[in-house]
Order: sequence, then structure tokens, then C-alpha cells
Amino acid sequence: MFQQFITLSQQSTGIIPLLSLLLLLVIVVSIERGIYFARLVPSGLKLNQELQATNHHEINALRTISRQYEGTVFEAPLEAALEARHLDANHMDRYIDEAIVHELPRLDRFLWMIDACVTLGPLIGLLGTIIGITESFNVFGNGKQDIGAVMGGIGHALAATACGLVVAIVGVAANAYFGKRLRVAMLQLDLLKFTCVKHFHLKDHVRLRAQSAAA
Repeated sequence: MFQQFITLSQQSTGIIPLLSLLLLLVIVVSIERGIYFARLVPSGLKLNQELQATNHHEINALRTISRQYEGTVFEAPLEAALEARHLDANHMDRYIDEAIVHELPRLDRFLWMIDACVTLGPLIGLLGTIIGITESFNVFGNGKQDIGAVMGGIGHALAATACGLVVAIVGVAANAYFGKRLRVAMLQLDLLKFTCVKHFHLKDHVRLRAQSAAA
């Protein structure tokens, strides 16, 4: 089988190996991002539950929670919330937003490679198709009537097209999945921000209004 791959690679003038590398790149990035989001999303759910159950006046408890998520995208927004706890709600919201923006590149890391492979795969496959058909026409141009050579060129063209489509199909499926995972992670970051603002400001505002009404 390996020898057949080598032969096909030579006959396709390097198109098949290049498409194979693109497919391998899509698979490797998908595995890496899949592991990353498989750990990230449950962590976000757990963090929200811990914040809901923690008294917002217990700063040391909140810092302990922040240390538990050290190295994740949730650490910086939570630290920003603790630093901005003395600000008003609007300024605190903006302060946490800034921390979230700095963490966004970690969420879509390497995903641009999948986008590039989705675009390049069919184009390179089309190039292989053109090369294969050109080889078939060259047979007729040389005055030969070798049907095997003609069919071989067409076969190379179809193989390149198929490989390019496989790269694109796998890449589109991966993009759809990670697009959803990315949206879930963004929603968790927004929920973290809203929870912190509510804990540090809205609850106190509601308590003060209740005290004023009782007085």
C-alpha cells in the first residue's frame, strides 16, 4: 500500500502528498483543540457554580477559586473582577471585558489553519485535476492511441479532486464543531463577568433598596 502511495505521489507530481499533509494538519489541530475545549467547557460550568455558592464579601475565598483556575482563560477575568471590585458596575464591566479580550486569542488558537486547509484543499485538488487532464491530452498530442495512458491521466485527475474534497469536508466539519465550542466558551466568559458584577454590585444595591424601603 505504501508503495502504491509513492507511485501515485510521483504520478500526481506531488499533489497527493501535499493534500495528505493538509489532511494530517486538520486532524492534528482538531485533536489538540478538541482536548482543549473538552477540558475548558466543564471547567467553566464548575467555576460558575462555585461563584454562585461563594459569598462575594469573602475575597480570600474568591482568590482561592481564582488560583484553582490558574492557566485557563477564566483566571484573568476573575482576577480583573477582584481588582475592580471597588469600581462602579459600569467600570467594572469594562475592566473585565478588557481582560476577556486579551484571552480570546487562546480560544481560537490554530483554528485559522483549518480555515486555510478548507480553502486550499479543493484548489490544490483542482490543480491536480488540470495536471491529470493535461497528461491525457499530451498522449493524443504525441499521436499515440494508448487508452491506458489516457485513463491513467484521468484517474490521477479524479484522485486529486477526491483528496481535495476530503480535506475540505473534514475541515468544514471541524470548523462547525469548534465554532460551537468557541461560542460556548465565550458565553461562559460573559456569564463569569455578569456573575461577578452581580455579586459585587447588584446584590448590595438590592439590599440597600430593601433597607431604605423598610425604613
